[in-house]
Amino acid sequence: MKKLLSVLLSVILVMMSVPFYASAAKTPLSASVGIERLRKQFVSGVAPKTNGYTLDYEYYSPAGGRNDNTKYPLVIFLHGIGHGEKKGSQLADSNMPYWSSAELQARFSDKGAFILLPRAPEDKNEFWGESFIEPLRALIDDFIEKNKNNIDTTRIAISGSSQGGAMVWMMLEAYPEYFASAFPLASTKTPTASLIKGSSRTAMWIIASEKDPIINYTLSTLPVWNNICKYNDHPENCRLSSLGTVYNPDGTKSSDNHHLANVITYDLHTLDNGLYPNMKTVDGNGNEVNMKSPNGLIKWISSVHSDFSGNTTSPATRVNVFQKIFGVFRNIILQIVHIVQMILGL
Repeated sequence: MKKLLSVLLSVILVMMSVPFYASAAKTPLSASVGIERLRKQFVSGVAPKTNGYTLDYEYYSPAGGRNDNTKYPLVIFLHGIGHGEKKGSQLADSNMPYWSSAELQARFSDKGAFILLPRAPEDKNEFWGESFIEPLRALIDDFIEKNKNNIDTTRIAISGSSQGGAMVWMMLEAYPEYFASAFPLASTKTPTASLIKGSSRTAMWIIASEKDPIINYTLSTLPVWNNICKYNDHPENCRLSSLGTVYNPDGTKSSDNHHLANVITYDLHTLDNGLYPNMKTVDGNGNEVNMKSPNGLIKWISSVHSDFSGNTTSPATRVNVFQKIFGVFRNIILQIVHIVQMILGL
């Protein structure tokens, strides 16, 4: 009988210990394990339905399930066309999981950051655009509420590539107080001077190629950058990284000079922490920025803050009939672009 009771007691103690170990913070994996294992550190989520849309997302948490009240930055990355075709594809097609590695997480001032990857429902032929301004905001608000003990709402950074970069500008226009920093890559939207003025308190880092076949560097990128230098409240906190021929962080030539998402794979450095090839970076005062590792995007994100309290503000202006019609037309065009990309293997 005593032996049986002893066994039962041991089983009970083991069962009681499970929640303790399950809730303990996880140590992030090293970048050396490879991108596939890093992707497995991400968790799926679904946002509340807003304006008829229910957006899903993938995310990495530096807290590892432990509510220790440490406040971490939140980095949001919006995929480009063709990377939201099914649930999880924005993660499967992305190199942002490198940002969940032990090496890059350690570069944040609080030794970690949340990485959030929302998905546009491209499986329904819907691409990032005005219709998703409020649903995306609802997604971010809901995510912050679920992780309120661990997210520093004064350090929310938003980024995106190509059409995802265009969505970055739409979010800044709708909610200029929300984001501490923004770093669009090869954005397909050219923001107006009025938009730049309205988001003058947001630190901005523009990443573009002078050889981009889709976004003209002289006619689009430079005017945007000049407006940032002119109207931003803190031009010293703004950056322009200009590339020539685009290379991947492993030194191989990129498939083209428009898709720049891979450029930020390892914090705007090569995989061995070297200087990124064919890239020059200046600040809003015209001074060249020393991009020697570990001086990169992560250090910049950690250093800039907003006054955003985390409280939900009034919603963005509703999409009017003209915008809806234009949105339908744009989705058709983007679908054609996507098909062309698949044919060309881009």
